[in-house]
Amino acid sequence: MTPEKEINTQDTIAALKQAVAEADELAQQKSNFLATISHEIRTPMQTIYGLLELIAEEEPSEKIASMVKTAQNASSGLLEILDDVLDVAKMDAGAMELDIYEVPVRLLVRGILEALSVKVRGAHVRLIDDIGTDVPFVVLGDPKRLRQIIMNLCGNALKFTHEGSVTVRVSTVAEHIKVPEGALVLRFEVIDTGIGIPYEVCGKLFSSFTQADNTTSRKYGGTGLGLSISKKLVELMEGKIGVESTEGQGSIFWFEIPTEEISTDEERVELPNLEGISVLSIEDHPQGAREIVTSLRSMGARVEQCSTCNEAMTMALQSPFDVAVIDQGLPDGLGLDLMHELTVLRPYIGLIMYTVRDDVGLAHSLHSLGAQYITKPASRRGLGEAVKSAATQNKAMIEDNAKLLVAEDTDSVREIIRRQLEHLGCDADFVSNGKEALEHLEKGNYNILITDLHMPEMDGYELVSIIRNGYAMVSKDIPIIALTADVQLTQREHYINYGFDEYLLKPVTIGQLRGLLVRWCLLNIEECPYKPKNKTYPKIETPSIDQNCLLEQIGAMDKGTRDMMYMFIDMTAPLIEKINKALKNGDGKLLSDLGHSLKGAARSACCKQLGDLASRLQNHSNTQDNCSACVEEINNEFSRVILDIKRLFPR
Repeated sequence: MTPEKEINTQDTIAALKQAVAEADELAQQKSNFLATISHEIRTPMQTIYGLLELIAEEEPSEKIASMVKTAQNASSGLLEILDDVLDVAKMDAGAMELDIYEVPVRLLVRGILEALSVKVRGAHVRLIDDIGTDVPFVVLGDPKRLRQIIMNLCGNALKFTHEGSVTVRVSTVAEHIKVPEGALVLRFEVIDTGIGIPYEVCGKLFSSFTQADNTTSRKYGGTGLGLSISKKLVELMEGKIGVESTEGQGSIFWFEIPTEEISTDEERVELPNLEGISVLSIEDHPQGAREIVTSLRSMGARVEQCSTCNEAMTMALQSPFDVAVIDQGLPDGLGLDLMHELTVLRPYIGLIMYTVRDDVGLAHSLHSLGAQYITKPASRRGLGEAVKSAATQNKAMIEDNAKLLVAEDTDSVREIIRRQLEHLGCDADFVSNGKEALEHLEKGNYNILITDLHMPEMDGYELVSIIRNGYAMVSKDIPIIALTADVQLTQREHYINYGFDEYLLKPVTIGQLRGLLVRWCLLNIEECPYKPKNKTYPKIETPSIDQNCLLEQIGAMDKGTRDMMYMFIDMTAPLIEKINKALKNGDGKLLSDLGHSLKGAARSACCKQLGDLASRLQNHSNTQDNCSACVEEINNEFSRVILDIKRLFPR
């Protein structure tokens, strides 16, 4: 190579390196800009969301209440967009990390379709799952991000499909990536019968802010970020994503990812220790209920299960559970309404919404209650960590004249929090930076410190560091709560490592503050003037026979099932006669034994209500009055069972 050519080559390489460096710097600037803008918008959202909540608490007219609800929904939509923008910023900055747990594939797909069924109710679109028989039941992956990808693809398919079907197909046939040695590839396809996509648009769909319908008067809404985020997530999983479509003939969005099959008995992750934690699970789907109970009991929790709001309130009245794990759709009401009721009845209970619904409005309603929100299916570890985090750990008595110190540099946020605390009947002082907070802590007697992270002169990180390192005249053990708009950092461990005890994510609601102060024993719930609105549940009649249970146990509602149920009648009738005779003779021990026998037989036949009554008879046979009422209910319930068996299986 001549000296001239060598110099030119070196210049070219240097220019390329310079161009790469400039591109990286530009990408970093864009990422920082998106993160900063999102953070800055969340701070005024504290004022907007907080004021709307305070207006709603004033019991306005129906017209005003309707406008407030509309504004709250719009605010929730804005927060959803902010979360999407932050996802893009994190992935561009290389800060997105996957959380690898067990992923139950069938539960994941069917749960997503169940959640989406609300959107197609009344429409001419069928939701179908098509999962290959060779697809493992459980694989390794990030269930939250997988759900996000499939939800994005299905949501787009539904948006452009007015009739026909949307199918989620899962197979192990890899067409675009190499199968890793000793592992496998899962291929997910979302197939719709919608309007299709022009060929020239297909190649642009996975770019940020791009949509198939990109006219100024486009019919279909959205930010155009969903597919871009999905592409980046699939690539983070070392997979590939694409689309095949013909205009007017529907589309197939697909992605393939490498994964690994795991045994359902195999412990691939360290599970949390839930010893000593009591959990009330409210779930009406038999399979889902069993999974929750089995998973939490395997980690040491004491778990009780029921399927309705009425049952849950009865059980909560009898026992002070540490945590309630609640589905949203229950036979006699909504899980969210039940949470309001439980908050009044048991103010110290930890609340977890565990549901197939992925709903931003619901998420913010739960946020206002201080409740956790996890979507099905979560890994065992994910569910266990949520229960551990939600468990009430009150070890101190409520202190009289408890006082708060709030450090926040934004005037409007300070004013909203001040009004919220007034609603709770709490006394608080406010400062605008960490330096002023230290001065107040030296002079005053405060029970808790709530501090923003980004403030002039001294920020929250420096403030907590000074206190935890033994600052003179300030107790280093004072509870310190981080007040933040940094949604991408909302992992409790992040703040614990800095010395904080908890965090509050802006916009903060009255329910969040209430839950926080109750947990730290700074608020006497009986004396608190603020009471969450509650609801009275309608009394409904629970079916005498759980048909889902029968199908799962036997596999079909056929002649064999019919014969078994009639055999149950023939074998149980003499047992009921013996129970009536034992009651008449006042034989408590025999009643207990007969109750035990009836309980096993009834539950084996999926007659849950009869089994529960038999269990009550077994446990309370020493009290004659209770026994009389219980035996009467057993007779009535057995009569109902007979009628339902004859109705379901006519001879």
